[in-house]
Amino acid sequence: MQMSDAKWWLGSAVVIGVLLYVLQHDFSRLRPPDIPFAGQVVPLPSPACSPVGGPCNVSDPPRMLALELSGDVRPLRPFDLELRLPDAALPQAGQASVDFIMIGMDMGLNRYTLTRQADGSYRAKIILPVCSTGRSDWVAKVSVIVGQEMWTADFPFVAEGSMGQHD
Repeated sequence: MQMSDAKWWLGSAVVIGVLLYVLQHDFSRLRPPDIPFAGQVVPLPSPACSPVGGPCNVSDPPRMLALELSGDVRPLRPFDLELRLPDAALPQAGQASVDFIMIGMDMGLNRYTLTRQADGSYRAKIILPVCSTGRSDWVAKVSVIVGQEMWTADFPFVAEGSMGQHD
């Protein structure tokens, strides 16, 4: 057996050993477990505004959500999302997320976990996929846990441009 054959066999054995190790071990413990929400889901009324370019508020006192999408809000371009809650809710506010959907169209999973900022707002950088039919009507489905409640709201909006109008 030549030296290059021995190196090839040794390298192959190491790769196979690593693959077997990975396949036999459960690495799910390295991420936090999914914790189901056990409180009350409180849907807020639909807004009469669009969150694009300025805050759009929905409220059912004392609950209130203000969502703003800013920047170049169109497919395949990163834009900013900011979610605000009333100051009184901030001490109990927990995890917040947003799902982007198109009514009647399967656009895949477009869920973003929002990051809480020092000022109490939640933010994320968003990139929407392109709809193959050229549609640009979206719904941002927001949910935030506040104490024992999950506040939810649907914010419909239209993204700028569409298929063929992005770079």
